[in-house]
Amino acid sequence: LYWDRISNYNLLSEDPEFEYAGVNPCAEEPLPNGGSCLLGSFNLVEYIDEFGMFDQKRFMHDIPIVVKAMNDVLDEGLPLHPLEIQKQTVRDYRQIGIGMMGLADLLIKLGIRYDSEEAIALCDEIGYILAKESIKASALLAKEYGAYPKFNKEAVLASSYLQRNTDEETYNLVKEYGLRNSQLLTIAPTGTLSTMLGISGGVEPIFSFSYTRRTQSLHGEDVEYKVFTPIAKEYMEKHGLTEEEELPGFFVTSQTINPFKRVEIQAAWQKHIDASISSTINLPNEATIDLVEDLYIAAWYQGLKGLTIFRDGCDRAAI
Repeated sequence: LYWDRISNYNLLSEDPEFEYAGVNPCAEEPLPNGGSCLLGSFNLVEYIDEFGMFDQKRFMHDIPIVVKAMNDVLDEGLPLHPLEIQKQTVRDYRQIGIGMMGLADLLIKLGIRYDSEEAIALCDEIGYILAKESIKASALLAKEYGAYPKFNKEAVLASSYLQRNTDEETYNLVKEYGLRNSQLLTIAPTGTLSTMLGISGGVEPIFSFSYTRRTQSLHGEDVEYKVFTPIAKEYMEKHGLTEEEELPGFFVTSQTINPFKRVEIQAAWQKHIDASISSTINLPNEATIDLVEDLYIAAWYQGLKGLTIFRDGCDRAAI
C-alpha cells in the first residue's frame, strides 16, 4: 500500500477533519474508522455496440442510474449496521464504491492487446467518463437530497482529484450543490461476480485461456479434459480453431504480458478512481527480487495506491 497516495489523492484530501483508518481486506477501499464497504461494478463488455466499438453514450446514460441505486442501497442498509460508529460514519460520509469488471474481455473483443498503448489510452478515456459522470450524478443527488453531512465545500473544490476529473459544468455543480457522497469509485477484484458472468475480474488480465478438469463421477473413472475460458471458447468456435495457441496476438494472459505495462494500465485507471484498485501482478517463477522491487517503485512513481505481486511457485501457491 502506498499510504501517501491513498491520503493525498481523493475528494477529501484537503479536508483537515478527515483521515483514513485502514482499508478493506482486498485493499481497494480505504475507509475511515467505522467506514463500510458498499461496492458495485459495471460489466464493460456489455457496452460494445453493433459496430464493435465501446458505446460511450450508453455508458454515460447508465452511470447516474447506478449512482442513484448505490445511494438507495446505502440508505436501506444504514440502520442495519451493528455498531453505532458504523452508522455514524456511513451517515456522515456516505461512501460508495462503483467500479468495473470485464476489462480484459472488452479489450479482446475490440481486438486490442492488454499491454498496449492503445489499451492504456482507452482505459484513461473510460476512466475519465466514469469519474466525471459519477461526480456529476452525486452533485445532482445533493441538489435533490442534500450533500453528505460532513461536506466541506472549500476542501473538496481544492482537491486535485476533483480538479482532474471534472469539466467546468461538473465542477460548478459541485460548487453549487455539493456532493451526496464523499467517495464514489473503487475497482474491486469482482471474483464472484465475474465468475458468475464468465468474464474477467476487475482490472485483471485473463489468467489463462484453459485449464484441466478431472472428473470421475461422469465416467466411473478419472478422466481429464480441457476447459476453455468463455471468451477463448467463443472465439475458437467462431473461427474454427482447436488449440489456444492458434488464438491471435491480442489474446494475452497475465503470464505473457509486460508487467510494467500492467502497472501502466492500473495507473491509467487510478487517475480517475478516488478510492483504490485491487489487483495482482502475476510473475513467473524465475522473477528476481530486483524485478519485484522495480515494479513496486514503478507503481509508486505512477500514482498507484496499492499493488500485489504473486510469483508462480512461491510458498503460498495453491496445491
